[in-house]
Amino acid sequence: MRVVRWFGAARAPWVIIAVALALAAPAVTAGFAADDHLHRVVARDATGIDGLPSRPLDLFVFASGDPDEVARLRDVGVYPWYTDPALKLAFFRPVSSATHAVDHALWPDSAPAQLAHSLAWMGLALVAAWAFFRRFAPAPWLAGLALALYAVDDARGPVVGWIANRNALIALALAIPALVAHDRWRRDGWAPGRWLGPLAFALALGAGESSLAIMAYVGAHALWLDRAPWKDRALALAPYLVVIVAWRALYVHLGYGTAGSGIYLDPGADPAAYAGAAATRLPLLLLGQLALPWSDLASLWPVLGPGVALAMLLLALGVIAAVGLACARLLRREPSARFFATGMLLAAVPVASTFPADRLLGFIGLGAMGLVAQLVGAALTDRARLGDGRARRGAATAVAGLMILVHAVLAPPLLAVRARTMTTIDRVFERADAGIPRGPEVTSQTVILTGAPSDALAGFLPLLRQSEGTPRPAHLYLLATLTTEVTLTRVDDRTLRVAATDGLLRHEVDRMTRSPAHRPFRVGDAVPLTGLTMELERVTADGRPASVLARFDRPLDDPSLVWLRWQDKTFVPYTPPAIGATDTLPAVDLMSLLE
Repeated sequence: MRVVRWFGAARAPWVIIAVALALAAPAVTAGFAADDHLHRVVARDATGIDGLPSRPLDLFVFASGDPDEVARLRDVGVYPWYTDPALKLAFFRPVSSATHAVDHALWPDSAPAQLAHSLAWMGLALVAAWAFFRRFAPAPWLAGLALALYAVDDARGPVVGWIANRNALIALALAIPALVAHDRWRRDGWAPGRWLGPLAFALALGAGESSLAIMAYVGAHALWLDRAPWKDRALALAPYLVVIVAWRALYVHLGYGTAGSGIYLDPGADPAAYAGAAATRLPLLLLGQLALPWSDLASLWPVLGPGVALAMLLLALGVIAAVGLACARLLRREPSARFFATGMLLAAVPVASTFPADRLLGFIGLGAMGLVAQLVGAALTDRARLGDGRARRGAATAVAGLMILVHAVLAPPLLAVRARTMTTIDRVFERADAGIPRGPEVTSQTVILTGAPSDALAGFLPLLRQSEGTPRPAHLYLLATLTTEVTLTRVDDRTLRVAATDGLLRHEVDRMTRSPAHRPFRVGDAVPLTGLTMELERVTADGRPASVLARFDRPLDDPSLVWLRWQDKTFVPYTPPAIGATDTLPAVDLMSLLE
């Protein structure tokens, strides 16, 4: 069969990798976006932002947990007023930080050069993926097919197209060799694999926490592929557990970790919160990997309505069940199929500690595409392997056809498009920034954003301005996010009541910097800012702000205060209502921002 011969040829993997890199190459035409601007600022000897220390070799500390730093960054507008005082979003990624240090030393202002650097890491990650499939696929041509499905998957696009997310590619390139070394030791008797596996794993952990996902495959290997007695299999895992314990101890000792966020969850510190979030995150991640829509949209479903969120969850469960049933006979008879499926499912567990996004699917995709390749391979060459009855084989073949449509027909052109995903995100921020005054006088003014679609649209603006050397406001304060309707009432000359119809922090997408479950608000709580105090007047039953009094130290019409509101896709000038009057800010359709 021609397809079998082609994918089994010696040149096939290199052709596949070259094609995938060519499809992803449009990434180098993108620019800096979102966290890239933060990295550019903290890589400098002096950041120029109060509360933001220089960290050129420790780029992935987004919040240190220091209340004094949080307070100062709230003052300049990097964090919203409701941020948890002890917010910590600190990730230990020295290997990845070192690669960015090279960028900042050689081509600090060239996004194309830095993106080309990421493209090179994508190539290394795909070479590692080929080593993975070659070791574990049951036939050489299936290894080639699995690599093709993985390499041209459009989920690779958002990873390579975002400079700050390079750590995911580095983690893949360094972690997969750990598994390959382990397999060579356990199945081929290659003695160096006993220690090279744990060593490579330890190095990969320095690239990013996502490297933990390779343990899903090490565990699946012990379950389905290792033929030694169970005791020996367990002992073979011990060095990896030692690495994890040592890494975690060092991680905590050095002050890294997450706390206070309603989006980034630490399974070790708060297993209940993690389990509750993972119940929906896991299926949506798997849906994004196996079919459509992209998992990046998962955070928006609850905002669109509980019915939409439920429908997408049911769709995810349905797709997972359909693939599982289609592969049922393969799973019963093929240890490699069980290995791929188990690895896919377990790899999603650490990934579910944050909001779903296709850029997180690198490790999940290894098992998913290995399993899909076996399903497609059986449908093409031997349908009897899919089941006994005609109906069962027909249903399984239909699922295989759907997989071909999604991963071989739609994915390649989408990879080229999604490699430039961050240009869309950057455009959203650029449009928002265009509404903020840019003259030199703004450096002594306080900009009040009455509302914004998300706190990120406010928080990244000071970083964007500092990154690009543009004048930025002395203070920038966001009063409310507009995922719900907000009313503004002028109480007196210096006070504005901000009331959210359904309460602020209603949706997960609003909770990056605070979890109401972790630190609920109470009536009377006050958050002091320079020239402004936010005082809680009413809270919801679950501790979210329902009504807040914004008390200024000067009249609201003082010329040092620049008032803006959200309109269409940017900020426009705004005049606070007269005393006793009320204005309504409508909820924003978040999907419209991407148009």
